[in-house]
Formats: sequence, structure tokens, C-alpha cells
Amino acid sequence: MALSMGCALKEPAPKPEERLIADNVTIEGQVVGNMIPGEASRVLVNLAKAKDIPAVNAGFDPDSGEVMPEKPGQRLQVSATLNALLAAKAGDSVTPVYEVFAPDITRDKLARSRKLGSYTTNIWDRSPGRMANIRLGAKLINNTVLEPGQEFSFNRITGEPTAERGFQPAIVYGDDGENQEEFGGGLCQVSSTLYNAVLAGNLKITERHPHSQPVNYVPPGKDATTYTDKDFRFMNNTRRKIMQRAFVEVEAARLTVELWELPDV
Repeated sequence: MALSMGCALKEPAPKPEERLIADNVTIEGQVVGNMIPGEASRVLVNLAKAKDIPAVNAGFDPDSGEVMPEKPGQRLQVSATLNALLAAKAGDSVTPVYEVFAPDITRDKLARSRKLGSYTTNIWDRSPGRMANIRLGAKLINNTVLEPGQEFSFNRITGEPTAERGFQPAIVYGDDGENQEEFGGGLCQVSSTLYNAVLAGNLKITERHPHSQPVNYVPPGKDATTYTDKDFRFMNNTRRKIMQRAFVEVEAARLTVELWELPDV
């Protein structure tokens, strides 16, 4: 028996035509008129790369230690902006649709934070190179945020102490205990001050090395030297994020490092 072909399609069903953006429509000075949605979406993705602004956390000023407010970010809403392009009339200039968003850490969250540990050391050697290195080291660790379970590495955060990165020559202890001048002299006072703040906060130390001889800015046995092959590391073994606050009071010649536990919300 022959099969009936009455319901079969003899030709493929025609594809619906894609809606075009109206003639001479522009966005941010770029013509997107007569583009199909896929083409316009690629334009918007590139626009987002150029115009999106990341949010900046609230934090502590590296010179005064005062709280600096957060800065909101913005991200392009590609889908909403594409709909605006498709709805535009010929010759329209379309304004991109942006979402403004706050960072994770706000001034309000800092105000509700709890101080875990703090330590202050006097800077007895105020030579220009050493002061510059201590201030730069404090600035580099300042506002560092550690997630629960995350390990902090002093060497990873501060990097190699080179002239290109702003470090200056200053006195350090050599392996034989003799004084010698190297770039970054003074960084060990930053790591030692941090070490004592970490001890005060009861956080887990994972790596620490003493100097070859006592230093004059912390009690015996409370120092933490750092070098190419020596690091100071500790874990955030709490259940919340921790932010570091580090600043130098230049006139008083004091370095302070604090650890702040941030609230969840």
C-alpha cells in the first residue's frame, strides 16, 4: 500500500529573517545600523571591555591609616542595551545601559570589623633609604585581603626589592651577621611587625625565620626575616575574611600593622 505524503514538507521550512537594527543607529559614536543582533552583540562585548569599570574596595590609606571609602563599579548590560538598539528609530543615538554595583568591602563593613591583632614598632634607623623601604613595604601589604583558609606570603606580596620598583639601598644583616647595604633594607621590620600582629591574632604561622642576630625593633625571638630563600607565611585559620592595615607615622617614626576580621555581610 502506498504511503500518503500529504503531510510531508517537500522543501525545508523557511528560516525567520533576523530583525535588523534601524538605519544609521549609533552607540558611543559607533554605527551599528543595519546590523543583525549577533553582529551588534559583538560590538557591545568590545564596548564592555573598554567601558566597564571594576569596583574598588574600601580600605585604609597607606600614609595615614584612615579609612578610604569604596568606589562603585559599572558593567554594561549587553542584553538590555541590545534591546534598546533594536527598539531605536533610524538615526537614533542609543545610550548604553549600565549596572552600577558596589564592591564586596564597603566603608560600612570596615566599620563593623573586629580587630584580631595589632603591633607597633619604632623605627630607630631613620636613614632615607630605610624609611622609604619600610613605607613601600607597608603600602604593599596594606589592604591585603585573605579568604578563610588562604595562606599569606610576604615575599609574594612585596615582590623582589629592586630599584625599578622603588626600593632603595639600606643596611641589612648578612648571613655572617655583618652589616651590608642592599636594596630593600628595612623590609624585615615590616615582616617582623606583621609577625607580631599575627601572633596577637592567634593565626597559624606556616613559615618564619629569625635574623642572624637580634634586632632593635622587636623583643628577642619575635623577629621574622625575609630574603630570596626565606619567607614569612601564615594562614587565615578563621571563618571570615581578614584585611591587613599597615601604615607609617613618619614624624613619630612608628610602623603599625593590624589585622581586621570582616563581617560576612
